[in-house]
Amino acid sequence: MMYGGRDTGTGHKDRTRGRSEVAGVSKIAILDDYIGVALDYGDWTALPDDAEITVHRQAIPPERLVDELYDDEIVVITQQRTRLTRAVLEALPNLKLIVCNGPTSNVIDHEARIERGILLCGTAETEQGAEGRPLGGDTRRGLPTPSEMAWALILAVAKRTGVEDRVIRAGGWQTGFPIPLAGKTLGLLGAGRLGGAMVPVAKAFGMDVIAWSQNLTEERCAELGVTKVTKDELVSSADVLGVFLVFSERSRNTLRADDLNNMKRGAILVNISRGPIVEEAALIEALRSGHLAGAGLDVFDREPLPAGHPFRSLANVVVTPHIGYVTEAGFRAAWQRMAQDVAAYLAGSPIRVVTDPADLPPMAPR
Repeated sequence: MMYGGRDTGTGHKDRTRGRSEVAGVSKIAILDDYIGVALDYGDWTALPDDAEITVHRQAIPPERLVDELYDDEIVVITQQRTRLTRAVLEALPNLKLIVCNGPTSNVIDHEARIERGILLCGTAETEQGAEGRPLGGDTRRGLPTPSEMAWALILAVAKRTGVEDRVIRAGGWQTGFPIPLAGKTLGLLGAGRLGGAMVPVAKAFGMDVIAWSQNLTEERCAELGVTKVTKDELVSSADVLGVFLVFSERSRNTLRADDLNNMKRGAILVNISRGPIVEEAALIEALRSGHLAGAGLDVFDREPLPAGHPFRSLANVVVTPHIGYVTEAGFRAAWQRMAQDVAAYLAGSPIRVVTDPADLPPMAPR
């Protein structure tokens, strides 16, 4: 097996191994391997000796995607990162297989993919009993990892851990007051699996919990033991407002400038769902003005977050790089299966092929 080049840290591939000079080579691109674990966690030894893998450690800008992937027969993607639109797929003449982690992907234009005869393989097992089994371990105990991340961000902002850590490292000492959570109100914008998992912890902290979404029912609120409110009541009453909605065109900009202005002065906003659910410019202004005490953000309008973005410098913002769902065990299991998918395809017997229309969602909006 050959390695056609790893990302050098500038976003460009190292092409010094002469990948374009080898005729008939099966060329494989692994995208968005930010942490650099794809080759270590997946067993790629079953691939033919002349297979050539190029690992992209950084995100490829959309305008360069076709140029970077033009020669590749196989593209391996991870969820919610590089988008393979119709325009991109139609400009990749050699692409025959896309491999994704998870049962399917909503960053692929499946209609265009099918039209072009491009196969899709995922990491969901198909044997009896495996459906719905989480990769890398059983998460039925405790909180889902994104809900854990939400609490980490809430506590980081409320207890000023990021701010005071930076102050101490710079030679300073106390600069402000932590916010106690007991007696405060947690507002859930969305009370599905992730939002609902916040409730027992909130009550352990002595918080009241209120919730709203367009589809939220009284029955669900009774099940969780929370109070159903209107959207206006949610934003005006919450001391901590958590965003847990599923992102769609309907949920885009659910929180606009008026909503943020109606929040309590000194409130905290946490978003582990998707960046565009909150109007970005309005959130930046609410944080700059001090109307909000702070925000904890794991998701952004554009990912990776551009250099120079205000969220990188605002002192009252705690940011993490969309890792709410990320676990080492999950990625180890996923990369093993993705490597198996590639090897099986090159051996002429594809596995975990995604064909069920129910598993071919429309592309998620940007």
